[in-house]
Amino acid sequence: MPKAIGIYRENKLAGKPGPDQRILDLTSNQLKKRGFEVLTKKPEDFTGKEKVDLIFTMVREEQINELLMKKEKEGIFVINPPKAIKLSLTKRGWVYQKMKKLGVNIPETKVMKIEKVKFSDLKGKSILKPASRHEFWFVVENENDFEKAIKEYKKEKINEIIIQKFIDGKHIKYYAIGDEIILPKDTEKEISLKTIKEIKKQASLAGKVTGLKILGGDFMVKGESVFCVDVNDWPSMGSIEGFTQEEAAIKIANLIEKEYNVYRKS
Repeated sequence: MPKAIGIYRENKLAGKPGPDQRILDLTSNQLKKRGFEVLTKKPEDFTGKEKVDLIFTMVREEQINELLMKKEKEGIFVINPPKAIKLSLTKRGWVYQKMKKLGVNIPETKVMKIEKVKFSDLKGKSILKPASRHEFWFVVENENDFEKAIKEYKKEKINEIIIQKFIDGKHIKYYAIGDEIILPKDTEKEISLKTIKEIKKQASLAGKVTGLKILGGDFMVKGESVFCVDVNDWPSMGSIEGFTQEEAAIKIANLIEKEYNVYRKS
């Protein structure tokens, strides 16, 4: 019986602590049904000394991801890969540019140090977000909005931010579990099949760029144009209409089992 550990996301870096914990618990239960012996741990309780065959993780903390990279070198299978998590967090500007080169439509985006950014750097209505966190973003329409956002970033000791042009359109959230792209129920009633196909194509490319196997994000649709505005590692899987966390856990466990078996045979 293969032994596995699931590591919860740390509350400080969680957009939705309750749902984040629940999806990992549901995934753990599904893996048990598939014959895995599973233990779940909080990030602070993971030592790296545990004797396991598989680690499935939502953790984002750099120190633990460095430890997980060492476990990979020891022959332990880890999903999401810690290097992919680190890349999606610490090099978000690079990720956006790489996605753009591969054909993903990204709104005008730039990365700036917090001490250098000025309101005049924004070209109209913009989204501000940390360059090293997936949450804590602001819509900025005027100088007052800008000053409030910068004040909060400095308070949180965020040193680098992403400035992204605001796209006014239809918001479409997506999840990706392996090669499968999940969109909200009845999306085809709101946008064309051609547009849906383009969203799925670009979402798949986002996964390839980051190396993430379990991810999600957001698109804005304006007319027939789609814009990928965010990519996140292992979301809570609880925000898309018509797709439950229970359904997500089954698909994630299937993916983990499949990827683990391929890794074990390689």
